[in-house]
Amino acid sequence: MADGSTKTTLVQRVHETLMESLDEGVLRPGQRIKAAELAKRLGVSRAPVREALHILAGQGLVELLPDKGAIMRELSLADLIQIYEVTGPIAKVGVTAAARRIGEGDNRQRVEEAIARIRAARDAPPSYKFYLVLNDFHYLLNEIGQKPYVDYLLGLLNLEYWNRFLAGTIDMRLHIPGYIANYNRMADAVLAGDARTAAAVMDSHVEWSIDLLERTGQSRR
Repeated sequence: MADGSTKTTLVQRVHETLMESLDEGVLRPGQRIKAAELAKRLGVSRAPVREALHILAGQGLVELLPDKGAIMRELSLADLIQIYEVTGPIAKVGVTAAARRIGEGDNRQRVEEAIARIRAARDAPPSYKFYLVLNDFHYLLNEIGQKPYVDYLLGLLNLEYWNRFLAGTIDMRLHIPGYIANYNRMADAVLAGDARTAAAVMDSHVEWSIDLLERTGQSRR
């Protein structure tokens, strides 16, 4: 590109712009993505935007359909549950690694500050942004545990998009206290340097989350 940006950076910019469009109500899941409008918004030509959309299609964020081009992928309840089933074991790698390195440098303080931000998020208006605070907690644990590939794999699953579907599926006002309780337990185990308990808490949280989604689905039938 003329400004020296890398392909990876453009894909990130397209991803961020799609998320912004969703939040603004300009774009909805299942709606066609107009590459020309997206390119204009980003100030680039259509070709690199189309290439970025193909990459995001490979990551499951968008779908490429004959005669329709790219559309935002819709996630079903089964999709939401399956992503939990996949992300849980991946995130557990970072959780356990952080517990083993908690005594190094200022790691303890950083985890304490991160869990404080999760507790504070209880008072904010319920939205997908609560999940972003949880994501930040895991990204911090991955950094502490020196597990960059965990970040990479979680990124491929487009957690921010998944978060928006989660927020629209469950009653967040009712269930945020449950999330906070789970993450308090997780943080306590990490701060204690207890990798085994931290792993067990992560497994328990995933089971709790899947059960919550399944009960939500049953109540809507």
